[in-house]
Amino acid sequence: MTTPARARGALALGLVGFAAVRLRGQCEPYVALHRWLRDAGVPDAVRNLDGFALTALLAFATAAIAGGWRRAATSLGLTGSLPRGFAFAALAGLPMLAQGALASDGLRLGAGALRGVVLAPFAEELFFRGALLAVAVRLAALPFWPCAIGFGALFGSMHVPWDGTLGFGHAGVLAATTAGGVWYGWLLRAHGWNLWTTIGLHAAMNAAWMVFAVADDAAGGLWANVGRGLTIALGTWLTSRRGLGAAR
Repeated sequence: MTTPARARGALALGLVGFAAVRLRGQCEPYVALHRWLRDAGVPDAVRNLDGFALTALLAFATAAIAGGWRRAATSLGLTGSLPRGFAFAALAGLPMLAQGALASDGLRLGAGALRGVVLAPFAEELFFRGALLAVAVRLAALPFWPCAIGFGALFGSMHVPWDGTLGFGHAGVLAATTAGGVWYGWLLRAHGWNLWTTIGLHAAMNAAWMVFAVADDAAGGLWANVGRGLTIALGTWLTSRRGLGAAR
């Protein structure tokens, strides 16, 4: 039986696991394994998928410990309507995609763009909004806004270094991605904990940023943030207009 105490324990384990995944590059045995795979001929594009795979596995493990293996997909929000979630994401993301297309000097369609548009949104939403926020609020009975802000800040930390290179120059990236993480959390709750809503919107926003190459980092420049601001405004308006913004 799921209990708040069990779910909170799962969250604690999930956070420890996240730190381990984030710091894996500083673990010599793990680095040695990567060297061995490289020497064995495993392409970099394949080896570098480890972070996404580990994050997704960690999300499922956290949800399974919190609510049981059979309900893991439901706990994460994956049993929500995919068509409805992606339809909202396509509409809300349209201003940012249109601005990116108009401002772009060319398209980036390589492996990096594929990772940023498909793998990163899925793995990150699965863990930060599904395994952390949804489990915290729905199963662990924790208050929404402190969790949304705290896990939003943790999500933001994913986009800056966790070593001595971290500096004031990363402040814009940290602020932008933290705010985005909090907003995604609000959208997830407002749309009935349908994780496909934030997976789709995260993918659309990353596509505007990465495929159209409108900015060098998540902080962006003036025009890139005009597109982002319009998408945030439209997504918020669409959600509020349908009466989805109330607490659930």
